[in-house]
Amino acid sequence: MKNKYTGLVCSFLLMLCGCDEGTIYPDETIDSGRTASVTVTFKGIDAWPKENYLSLAAFGTNTQIPLLTKRISKPTIDGRERTVKLNNLSPDTKSINIAIISNGKKVIYSYCNQPVENNGENIEINFGELELASFKRIQSQVFKTNCLSCHGESSSGLAGNLDLRENIAYKSLVNVKAPVSEEGMNYVTPGDPHNSFILEILEENPIHKDMFNSTGKQEILALIKTWIQEGAPNN
Repeated sequence: MKNKYTGLVCSFLLMLCGCDEGTIYPDETIDSGRTASVTVTFKGIDAWPKENYLSLAAFGTNTQIPLLTKRISKPTIDGRERTVKLNNLSPDTKSINIAIISNGKKVIYSYCNQPVENNGENIEINFGELELASFKRIQSQVFKTNCLSCHGESSSGLAGNLDLRENIAYKSLVNVKAPVSEEGMNYVTPGDPHNSFILEILEENPIHKDMFNSTGKQEILALIKTWIQEGAPNN
């Protein structure tokens, strides 16, 4: 009887070993979809996000909720070419972006967007040089989100005579004297962060200094300072 049960156990074990393990327990590490390979060169890395994440992202029809993301690590120097890959793209993928994305997967700012076709082929994209400290990012991430209630959309007037609405903000800031600056500083002096009143407002003014949490404030200040250092272009 003992030999009989021993034989049954052995037979059962042999059956398990002979099964197609890949079919029963698929290996999730194996690529099952397309890959997007993106080449990009970063400029202005001092404006690299500190609270949020610079990511390579795949989007479907909803451009605010990514289907798939991969965080991009910060390069050590400006101008160094990087290649980043997204594996296992969903068939629902409509575009590949480089975007700043929050920890909660919210899109803070999208730098570039490449539509893709659902043809089953791998994707190769060269985004060229990406300027991290762009004025468009400042407008979207800082002014639009935090400032317009007092600087452009208030019926009671413009605080500091400063209009930060889109298509107006740049002319309101660059080489424009700040009426509340005791030193007679410009809101923005291209190439000279130390003589740009906007940074002083965000760092020291009681009304503005608590608008962001600590890491968020570091990100915003680094973004604006880097933009000014690079000549405050309308980019």
